[in-house]
Amino acid sequence: MENKKISRQGIMNILAAVSLKLLIAAGIFAAFGLLRAYSVETCLRTLEQETKEAKNNIYQRISLVQDNLKTLANIIGQEGLADYTQAKRVLSACENIDMASRLGILLPDNQILQQDGTLAAPMNGITFDALEEKGSFITNIEPDNVNPDESVLFCNVPIVTEGKTEGILFGVIDLKDGSEFMEVDTFDGKANLFVVDVQNMNFIMDTLHGDAKTSDVARGRRIKKGYSEEKLMQDFSQEQAGMTAYFSESVEEYLYTAYEPVGIQNWFVLLAVPESVVLKEALYTKKILFWLGFYEALMLLVYIWWDIIYTRKEMQAKEKMATTDLLTNLKNRNAYEQALGRYAQNHPDCLTCVYADANGLHELNNSQGHLAGDKMLQSVADALVEAFGQGKVYRIGGDEFLAFTETDENTAEESATKAKEKVSEAGYHVSVGTASGEKATAVTAIVKAAEKKMYEDKRQYYMSHGDRRKMR
Repeated sequence: MENKKISRQGIMNILAAVSLKLLIAAGIFAAFGLLRAYSVETCLRTLEQETKEAKNNIYQRISLVQDNLKTLANIIGQEGLADYTQAKRVLSACENIDMASRLGILLPDNQILQQDGTLAAPMNGITFDALEEKGSFITNIEPDNVNPDESVLFCNVPIVTEGKTEGILFGVIDLKDGSEFMEVDTFDGKANLFVVDVQNMNFIMDTLHGDAKTSDVARGRRIKKGYSEEKLMQDFSQEQAGMTAYFSESVEEYLYTAYEPVGIQNWFVLLAVPESVVLKEALYTKKILFWLGFYEALMLLVYIWWDIIYTRKEMQAKEKMATTDLLTNLKNRNAYEQALGRYAQNHPDCLTCVYADANGLHELNNSQGHLAGDKMLQSVADALVEAFGQGKVYRIGGDEFLAFTETDENTAEESATKAKEKVSEAGYHVSVGTASGEKATAVTAIVKAAEKKMYEDKRQYYMSHGDRRKMR
């Protein structure tokens, strides 16, 4: 009958193992598609997050330029532009303001007061009256008033004195410098940052090519399947964030691109990462899946091995919990009772018992709380372990400790004295008694003798400290 039970159980185990393998195989096929999709999704989520951070960075940097210009405009406006003295002093003191590489003031006569104090004629057909109507604002790409071949941005802030606009303070943002400010250190440095003016579809910033371009950002580009040019243009028109993928002639592969409205003019920030970088994660996933398939054949053996080890450790842990005092990490009363049984059956030639009791535990608990009492017990335990060794000391009661050693009584007393001194250094006191017995002496008799000596030591302690209360 027993053999039949074993056979039936063996068949059930085999069926369970086969079923488990089939489930694992099915799971691997499902996981292949899921993990591949997840790897791409994770990449795109990272791309979206990096795009948001880039958008916030651009907005904050340019807003900081505007704020600094407003501060300078207020300083200049306090004295006005009657003789340009204050204005020249402020302009000459400011080599640049964050991203602004050059400053200037457009005067009501449409001349420009430059940082070196000279006057220059305006470029681009700008007029004081036109800028005054707009107030504080940032332009889109315009030719530089100093070097018309370069494309720059102008941050304009009116200089107001006694309620009247006397000039327009402007800062020039060189787009080449802007690309350096906005270097992207993500996706192994292979991501590229673009800022696009979607009103005229021009690049304002382009870390891929190193400067601003006036190329169309969407038309004529091959959009990857699953994305559409219409959705891109719709998001641009509605100032919504999104994702697309298009073929780049520069890198000769698709760029996965997340975009976010900047909050300045009609600008969008785009962060693009090559498809090969995205697929690198997918290829890594395939490699993982291959090893999962390889390990499928070993999983049952590993599981059996693990189950045996785990069960053994679990039994050891339970046994330790049953024989260990949680507060002091000493062996507990159960372990002590087991030790008595072992010594009764196999008594060594010389067995010494050290019986210890922490003095004043009850009073300490009442006056300072149980945490203080616990600390006292831990100090006593540490001292006894240091004197007699881990595994030889037991906590057999609330404040009672006991240690067995196979040394003679004199040696045990010396160790006990050292333990008492260490406890005293910690601010506590422990009473100790030791007793030895030969092979013919019962273990319980040795313990009783040691306990009796401990109580005598305790009596002497309370007598010397003027405490004649009954010993607990």
